[in-house]
Amino acid sequence: MTKLVLLATAAAVAVTVAAPVAPAANERGECRQAVHDTLVASSPEGTQGDAISDGFYGNEPNIVDPFAPGGPNEQEPGSQAGRVVPSQSPGPKVTNPDGTVREGASWGDVQQTVIKPACNG
Repeated sequence: MTKLVLLATAAAVAVTVAAPVAPAANERGECRQAVHDTLVASSPEGTQGDAISDGFYGNEPNIVDPFAPGGPNEQEPGSQAGRVVPSQSPGPKVTNPDGTVREGASWGDVQQTVIKPACNG
């Protein structure tokens, strides 16, 4: 779900900032920078790495029994012992409704197919 929110946010910012005619090079750069800044601002840790790894790829380890939001770093010290399970896998994987796993889009794919075209007008 977080992946969809980040992707939708990136696309919305790119489309909102993009001009209706082909923008000048500096405007394209400003558009891509606005997308970057929005993604970083949406990250709980305030970093691009967190926005991509934990947000887009969903690689934050999970706390179970009972579920707790956030990864181990966001938990009370000593409270997560034996309750941390890894994320599905690093990188662009998608779990289908039947539980099978397939390749998904990478962050580079999103930059090339969503952000860059939207910012380039």
